[in-house]
Amino acid sequence: MSNLVDDFMFASPEDALQLLMNEILIRHLDTKNTLMLVTSLKGLKFAHVLARRLNTPLDFLFTAPIYAPLNRECEIALVSESMDILMNENLINSFEITLDYVYGEAKRVYEEEILSKIYKYRKGNTIKSLENKNVFIVDCGIETGITANLAIQTCMAKSSKNIYVLTPILPKSVADALALLCDGVISVYRPEYFVSIEHYYKTPIQIEPAEIEAILKKIEEVQMKGTDAKN
Repeated sequence: MSNLVDDFMFASPEDALQLLMNEILIRHLDTKNTLMLVTSLKGLKFAHVLARRLNTPLDFLFTAPIYAPLNRECEIALVSESMDILMNENLINSFEITLDYVYGEAKRVYEEEILSKIYKYRKGNTIKSLENKNVFIVDCGIETGITANLAIQTCMAKSSKNIYVLTPILPKSVADALALLCDGVISVYRPEYFVSIEHYYKTPIQIEPAEIEAILKKIEEVQMKGTDAKN
């Protein structure tokens, strides 16, 4: 395998962001009536800077994993704050896990994990309206595509107009699969033999808890101003 893995690397998260910006500008994406949706806390600072560069509002999609009954390291499904659920049917079937268990765990995880984060970071506010909007699903890297897939599912359920996935790095197979579900996948590099997101960054992607709180607080303040303006 080592001979199949190339040595491509981003100098830093800032380098990856600039290269992704170049790819976005080449494609002349329409940023009017657009919302950027970030799918991980690790990618929050990356998405925050990208949103400012593109002059688009930013929001965060809270998700949480559902694990197998007897293995807390085996993720069998993912649930979003909109209660959309994406299941790994192969694992569920091979472990003979019932749908009642999956839906029951989804409700528990939503109430215990997702709701607490929504109240902590958004003061209980729901995600911004996605209806008839162009949505850019953003992260600093994608490995399996499960979270991006769930985000696409959520956008579709909320009647988004166009849905794009924007990320510097992801496996070619994942990019091809996601491209079938949305209007486009924009990336800098799509390795055939993917290692891990961290492998492709010379400088680690870091974000401190204080930075997470500050960015999410700013998102919430902007959202509240928009609500007040409408009233």
